Amino acid sequence: MSASTTIHPCFVTRTIVQEKEGREEQVEIVELVKRGQILANLVKVDNSPSTATESPEKRQPAKSVILLPGQHTALSVTGDSLLATVAGYPKSQHNHTETEDTLIISLTPLVTISHDKMEASLTLYPPLPRTAPIELDELVELLQQEGIRYGLSPEILQDCLQQSREETKVVHEILIARGLHPIPGVNASLRTDVEMGSIPGKILGDGRIDFHERRMFIGVRKGQLIATKVPATKGTPGVNVLGEPIGQKEGQDLKVSVGENVLYDEQSGEIRAAKPGVLSMVQNAIKVTSKLTIPGDVNLSTGNIDARDAVEIGGSVQSGFQVTALGDLVISGGVRSATVVSQGNVLVKEGVTGKQTTMRVAGDVDVVFVEQAAITAGGTVIVRKNIYYSQIFAGGDILCQEEGRIFGGVTVAGGNLRVGQVGSDNAAPALIAAGTDGKQYLRYEALHQEIEEKEDELEHALQLHGHDSGLPFHLTMSEELEELHHELHQLNLSTDKKADSPDELAAKLRSRIISVSGLIVAGTQIRIGNVTTVLETAMTARKFILSEDLQDIISFPL
Repeated sequence: MSASTTIHPCFVTRTIVQEKEGREEQVEIVELVKRGQILANLVKVDNSPSTATESPEKRQPAKSVILLPGQHTALSVTGDSLLATVAGYPKSQHNHTETEDTLIISLTPLVTISHDKMEASLTLYPPLPRTAPIELDELVELLQQEGIRYGLSPEILQDCLQQSREETKVVHEILIARGLHPIPGVNASLRTDVEMGSIPGKILGDGRIDFHERRMFIGVRKGQLIATKVPATKGTPGVNVLGEPIGQKEGQDLKVSVGENVLYDEQSGEIRAAKPGVLSMVQNAIKVTSKLTIPGDVNLSTGNIDARDAVEIGGSVQSGFQVTALGDLVISGGVRSATVVSQGNVLVKEGVTGKQTTMRVAGDVDVVFVEQAAITAGGTVIVRKNIYYSQIFAGGDILCQEEGRIFGGVTVAGGNLRVGQVGSDNAAPALIAAGTDGKQYLRYEALHQEIEEKEDELEHALQLHGHDSGLPFHLTMSEELEELHHELHQLNLSTDKKADSPDELAAKLRSRIISVSGLIVAGTQIRIGNVTTVLETAMTARKFILSEDLQDIISFPL
């Protein structure tokens, strides 16, 4: 006697004929199997010859029979059975050769779960003829066995069952369950209880920028409520269709800084004036100061101004002089080769000019034009006309009116940058940047210069003493160069805050925009965060942003 192996399927498939749009159509219906159910077995059969006189030469050699798992199926431990790894509908694929018969069985899953586990979709075949159709409670139990624990819609399930029964229709990938996305908490904020008036630089509803002059020197009386801290909220956690909780991002707290003339009640969040004076608000820092008025220019007759107050200057700050103010500062004239330092906000009603001019401001800066000057601000910088060969660094946005132009120099915004035109045929190329930290950029430039100088110094020493001298100071210089290169490689130009997570930083960078409403000449260097590019050809009316992977700067028409 001889024996061979054959495959015995353990599920039922039927083909029925139904009428559709006046013609007959064949529909294949497959049995719904459960997780762990046997789909097929390898079975030994007797292959003894029918007569004893049959010659061995006429006997056909037995073929090899192979049972292979497809998607969502697996062989048993013994290898002679094929099992379903999920609930679903089996489908077979036969492959025949002269020496082998292969059967591959895979499953169309009853339920498919999205990659993020937030959605589940159902595939449902009609019931087999002369078998009881699956009921709603059975289907729900089966889906729960497949791991669905949250968000099932009984109404949609019932509709799917009705379609499969009454219309003899295969229901494909119908969404039957949704998870609940977490709701992030709201960051703490300051609600201003004093009428601040129009704040220049605000984006209006139609996309234009409000360039009204800033209201300065807002008077407050003793005990007056200035602002209230609104605490952060925790948000609400979510849950996916598997019933697994999803943590939410809690709102971030806000550190409030107040001056000596301001009272802050941490329990109520109320911030009040401890004495009468003028109000200065820079981000989350609130001060109430007295006001010092200089009726004319700051010059030899006044000397330098160093005030723990808000300061109003009726004229200009002349060459060689310095003005320092703890509060806000208004200069009715200009700043000419002078130094201005303010812990508040600064409004200059004329230009800021001169290679020796330096402005260091904790808050916002609002000027008419800038020429060959250096301005560093913690907040927004507004330049109402042109910027000529200057260095401007803003922690927030840099905003120019539509007719405003940038000629040469370095203009770097931590936020967004908006300007009318960049460069001209006769001007040196400008560098414009958004999403870039000013301190980090300056360190980046300094590192490049240090590396260049150190490499020149080392090359000179090696030429003088020979490349194989191995002198100690050669090794020291090489180590210093290596450290500088390492720091340059690690430097992140988009932030100096170690607390920013990669996801938070990426989200900020994706929101940064450089917007130029007019001409941008060829040769302009554009930077957003750590990515830089140089325009090869002139462009007009373009918006520049980072690509989704943060690797390239891309542009779109405005």
